[in-house]
Amino acid sequence: MLQQETMSHHSNGVSAMENGHKKDENNDVMKENNDVIIRDVPQALMPVVAGLISKRKSVPYWYLYDTRGSELFEEVVRTSKTYLNWQKEYSVLQSHSDDIVAKTTSPVILVELGSGASSKTRLVIEAMLKRHGTLTFVPVDVSKEHIEKVGQQLEQDYQGLTVEPFGGLYMEGIRHLSTRKESKVILFLGNSFSNVHIHEQVDMMKEVRAQLTAKDRFLLALDMNLDRESLLEAYGQQWVVFQKDNPIGRLNKDFDGDMDAAKFELVTDFIENPADGDTPSYVAGYWRSLAAQHVNFRKLGLNLDCQKGQKIFYNEGPNWSCKWTLHQIRRLAEKSGFAVEDYWTTEAEDYCVVCFAPVS
Repeated sequence: MLQQETMSHHSNGVSAMENGHKKDENNDVMKENNDVIIRDVPQALMPVVAGLISKRKSVPYWYLYDTRGSELFEEVVRTSKTYLNWQKEYSVLQSHSDDIVAKTTSPVILVELGSGASSKTRLVIEAMLKRHGTLTFVPVDVSKEHIEKVGQQLEQDYQGLTVEPFGGLYMEGIRHLSTRKESKVILFLGNSFSNVHIHEQVDMMKEVRAQLTAKDRFLLALDMNLDRESLLEAYGQQWVVFQKDNPIGRLNKDFDGDMDAAKFELVTDFIENPADGDTPSYVAGYWRSLAAQHVNFRKLGLNLDCQKGQKIFYNEGPNWSCKWTLHQIRRLAEKSGFAVEDYWTTEAEDYCVVCFAPVS
């Protein structure tokens, strides 16, 4: 599942507090503390508030994944005729799950970040059960209710499988498991890592590396499609309900708001970077106000005056989804304390699953 966790994907989700002001990642004063009501806001939603009152308005991408959002996302990826990452990833795992599992030792814990429905993960679970006989599976997702339900079904379907759902952010889940003695295989599927703020990806990889031992492995699924036309079609209007309508509805519910989804349009663009450089190309997206309008979030005492053309990003970084070359993947590993141990691609070599091994 595509899932964001920022301020950063891997931060504790709390903005810095200095001299009586909340500050964003760039230390720009966002709002006087007494100008917005935060006393009744759950800690987990503080990054959402921070994004709404920042100069560059945004919501964290993980916020899209409430229970309904998770269902909407799964519906698109399973049925779309243009967004084919699910099918590509499934084909890679179907062909190579045994190769992936061959790199593990028993006992092993399988961890999935942003697990959602764990539909493709079943292929890895089956291969691990065949090799090891028993398996502990830890799905990590912000929608705990959803993964608890999925976990119950998985335990019914697979003898020898124990599911330990963890509701929370990616790094919280990894840190939660860091003291376990078993070897760990951490899956980050769905090209979800590509949603991490492009300038924080190396830092996140370093954080993951710091929690792993030499026998652990980190598997990333990464999109390598660089065709602008097909990407703009794949990441276009079929995502409106998931990326705009549902999260706006959630904002209204969480903060007693009157934001009208019909007064915003979903905009998508593709930013191309050199294939031999270190920075991957990426898809970008945001909501754009169709007219001047006034939005009130009564629970926060927050009034937003949106001018025509006002952008509200559904990601705190510039990127929604990065598109990689093998050179960029290897550079990512080198910068963060990993080595590319192996990788497996589609026949068209436009999607891959990469096995990162920790190095000293």
